[in-house]
Amino acid sequence: MSKIIDITNKLAFEDNPRLKIKDTELEIDATAENMLKVMGLVSDRPTAKDVEELCKIIFTDDSKEKLSKMKLSFSDYQKVVMAAVELASGNDDADKNSGE
Repeated sequence: MSKIIDITNKLAFEDNPRLKIKDTELEIDATAENMLKVMGLVSDRPTAKDVEELCKIIFTDDSKEKLSKMKLSFSDYQKVVMAAVELASGNDDADKNSGE
């Protein structure tokens, strides 16, 4: 008989993290599968194509719609996407930048 180890209580079944911009919350899809894709794209100098691909991966469909309606400049759009990546990867820099 094979050995079975239950690790359920070692796992964190948390809700997805969210970014807040004014009165709008953007939900981040921080599943392991998505984060592995994201980490493959993250670089010190992301291209416009990289930022767009990261956005497609990191945000839920509802959040992508909300983000699109904001009509942000590319610079602000890039900041939002990179803040989402930082938050989803467990880096607390997004909290520090929000003034909380």
